[in-house]
Amino acid sequence: MQQFSISFQKITLSAIIILTLWIPHPILPSLFRDASFNPLSAQEVKDSSDRLLQAQKATELGRASMNSFREGKYKVAFKNCSELCKLAPNNINYQLMLGDISFAAGQMDACVAAYDKLIELQPSLEPRLWQRGLALYYAKKFETGVQQFETHQLVNTQDVENAVWHLLCAAKISNVEEGRKKLIPITEDRRVPMSQIYEMYAGRMTPEQVLAIANRTSPRVELDSEQHRLQRYYAQLYIGLYYEMLKNDQASIEAMKKAAQLNPLGKTNFMGQVARVHLQLRQAAKK
Repeated sequence: MQQFSISFQKITLSAIIILTLWIPHPILPSLFRDASFNPLSAQEVKDSSDRLLQAQKATELGRASMNSFREGKYKVAFKNCSELCKLAPNNINYQLMLGDISFAAGQMDACVAAYDKLIELQPSLEPRLWQRGLALYYAKKFETGVQQFETHQLVNTQDVENAVWHLLCAAKISNVEEGRKKLIPITEDRRVPMSQIYEMYAGRMTPEQVLAIANRTSPRVELDSEQHRLQRYYAQLYIGLYYEMLKNDQASIEAMKKAAQLNPLGKTNFMGQVARVHLQLRQAAKK
């Protein structure tokens, strides 16, 4: 899924300013004597000043949102980004930012709404918004989640993760057995241990076997290297989700805790947030 991620992290502050700040340049005096110009009205001056103030506020909110997000202050980032999107509700980049930050803050309804708005603004983005599918799963909108992952399959045909989340949603609608009948065929996802994860969800491999592959080292994958941690992170993450699908809550939480501790992807990577957010939502649901 990372290959097809639409990430706001690439949006620089200068890009935010360019996207937001459009102030007409003052009219220059003509070089021709007989040219005449009408002076700006008081309303035009006020409108120009208001746009400038709005642009400055948007820049400040954008900077504050991203700084808080990088620092792992997700609630603060969510608050600032929500205000930013109220200022410019039709800005595609801001809506994408809000979707990603909302997920990290555990605000799933707001996350889904942000991605829905993004699709409204640019419908062609829908097939690539696998992030929306994850938010739909946690928002318990499983039917729409199934549709999102089926749509994503059109642009990302060999992604085990897409097939897994599709099954997770489908199993919630009916049951595991019925969901497996609709398991999307994947044969060429070469990331370790994705093929083993796929076999586990298909019922042909155990979590222990998945972990055994993920824990392996080689001349190319050294012990506790970034790649080694990445393999183990994804193994524990999808084992946690697998146990949740089987309604083994204790085993699910244990695996998710291990994944959250491993996270080699950082505080702003979408998939890197899943284990932590999962734990946050499940613990909140028990209160």
